[in-house]
Parts: sequence; structure tokens; C-alpha cells
Amino acid sequence: MCWGRGPTIYIPENYLDVSTFVVVGGGVVGLFAAYYLKREGADVTLLEMGGLAHSSRAAAGVLEFTKFELNRINVRGYAQRYLGMVRRGKAAVRSLDLAWLVLYLKMYGREPGEETWSFLKEMAQFSRREYLRLAEEQNDFELREEPVYEVVDDVEKEAEALRRDPLGPRFEIGEIDGARAIVYLDPLIISTDLAAERLAREISGVKVVNKRAVKVGDGAVELEGGKVLRADAVVVAGGWWSRRFGVPVAPLKGYGVRAKTEKRPGRTVADFVGGVFVVPFSRWVKITGRFDLDPHPDAKYLPNVLEAAARWVGKADVVDASVGFRPCTPDGLPVLERRGDVVFATGTCRLGWTYAPAMGRIAADLALGRRRDTPITTRRFS
Repeated sequence: MCWGRGPTIYIPENYLDVSTFVVVGGGVVGLFAAYYLKREGADVTLLEMGGLAHSSRAAAGVLEFTKFELNRINVRGYAQRYLGMVRRGKAAVRSLDLAWLVLYLKMYGREPGEETWSFLKEMAQFSRREYLRLAEEQNDFELREEPVYEVVDDVEKEAEALRRDPLGPRFEIGEIDGARAIVYLDPLIISTDLAAERLAREISGVKVVNKRAVKVGDGAVELEGGKVLRADAVVVAGGWWSRRFGVPVAPLKGYGVRAKTEKRPGRTVADFVGGVFVVPFSRWVKITGRFDLDPHPDAKYLPNVLEAAARWVGKADVVDASVGFRPCTPDGLPVLERRGDVVFATGTCRLGWTYAPAMGRIAADLALGRRRDTPITTRRFS
């Protein structure tokens, strides 16, 4: 079985399509954008070179609607913590975009305004409602509500950081494996592998074209090979590929593994000391890890992830593995904006699945002309 692939319509080489909307990128944000446009009765074409959500499914599936700490890569002290991760072999820098680094230094320590935090809270609430609605229709992606046990170096320091989080996470201090841990109380857990398959079914009827976009704008998308798709509006939801259009995103690479394990964990664990998430599902255990500045599609550090997970699961027999590239802006905040007839929806960093329904819904509204602007545009980098 090829996981994450949806129905594909192969377009003859000489075919020139005329579509009302084109979505570039079949990751989780692009899938939700196509889903909401389709629900509006729009004619939609989705461009995706790989399988649908093939990269997005690498995620653990821990949805953190009331916590933004994971994405706050520009808070003071984060750069030193990240370099410490690199020194300890928990992260790697294999490539660095100097223009992105300059913007990162410019945004370092800068706090978003209250309007931005209010907007993110609304997005999180919308996304949570949508996942619950989809699960109520049919919980074929194993959604559940349960605490996540977070293993950290300094519990008190982490608790203080959570108290400062503008989204107001609920948590308590508990214990796991004989050690004190943060118990985050608000998440939803989903199988990203099964959710990707569900979304592929939900967009049945959307034309899926396995071609690469090379140029976007002026009411058209030019494909590799020279063919052109006409469109009233284009949604670019291509993750870090969006950098080609001036959106400052870097690829923070991670690995996702579905495995049969020697030990089955009874709880969802976020082991920030070892650098892994371990999430049990009915047919497998999902193991994810790494946060590398690395655009390469190889699996160089996958053995490190499995080694770190052994504390919780023992020996792991890998069912399959995937590589994901989290599109991270210099301040960790997403980008949602319309420029002419092109809408950009990217930059969700470590919270892609968490915010994907809201990102897709707002991108669809921007494309449909129902919304003109958002508080999270690229203008903040000017």
C-alpha cells in the first residue's frame, strides 16, 4: 500500500486545463485549502509531485492548540539552546540560507502584538473544532483527547516558560518513568498517516496533477514542461518551496516512523531530552524526531531517532519511514497573505497539523475574495 496517496488524474501532455483555482502543494495545508474550496463548489486543481501529504505525515500527530512554545524559535535564548542541541548531536545544520539568517537575527527577541496572538487563538480554536467535527463524522484517523507527558531537562524552568505562553496552556507537573515531567493537558492526538488518507478521500473530485510549478502569477501557473493552468486565484501552500516567491521559510527537517515495537508505551511521550515523540496507535507506534536545518531528502539521522526512542519502546521494527520539512519563518509564525491573484499559506513550522484546518480555510477565503488581509503577512519582515 502507498500511504498518503489519493486519487490521481493523469493529464495528457497536450492538455491545457482551465481551472478556477489552483492549489500548489499537496501537504496538509494544501489539502485543507483544496478541501474548503471544493466545499464552496469551486473547480480546483491540486499540484503535487509526490504522494498527497507524503511529507506532512512524518509528523507525530500531537496537536497543541493552546501552546505555541515549540514554534517560538526567535525568543531570547533559543539560538544558544539550538546550538547546544547541535553540539550534543540532537540537531544538525547541513545547509543555511544566509538571507533567512539575516532576517532571523532581525526578528530575534521580537514579540508579536496582541492582534497576532488573538488571531492565532482563533485559528487554533477553529482547527480544534474542525478535527472534532471530522472525527464525529467518522473517526478513521484515531483522534483522541489525552495528556502528553513531556520529559525536559528542567521541569521548573519549562513550567515557567509555559506560564508565559500567550496561548495559556493548561498543564501540571507529574511523573513518568520515575522522573518528574510536564503533563500538557489540552492536546488532541491523531494519526497523521490515517488523517492524510482521510483528506485524500475528502477531496475526491479535485484534479490532482503530478507536475511541478515553475512560475505563478498573472492568473496562471506555468508547469514544468511549458504547459499552463489558468486560474482566478492560486494558493501556494508548498511548504518551504514557497521561498521561491520571497516567503522567508527554512526547511527544519524531521523524521517520522511507524513501527512495531518491543514495548508498547501506555502514554504519549514528548521526550525533549532524547529528542523524540513516541505516540501509540492501534496498529503501530509513531516515532518522530530531529529538528535539522537540512534540505536533503536522505535519512541520514534516522538511526539516531530510533536509538533515542529505545528508552520508551525497546527494539523497533520499522514498518515505514518518511521525511518531513517543517517550513519555519524567522519568527516561527505562519504566513497568510494575498498578493494580487496569489495567496500564500505556509510557515507553520512545528505546528503544521495543529493549524492546518484554519490555514486552509483562511487561504480559501483569501482566494475567494471573502477576506482581504490577515495579521500574519510577510510585511512584518520589512
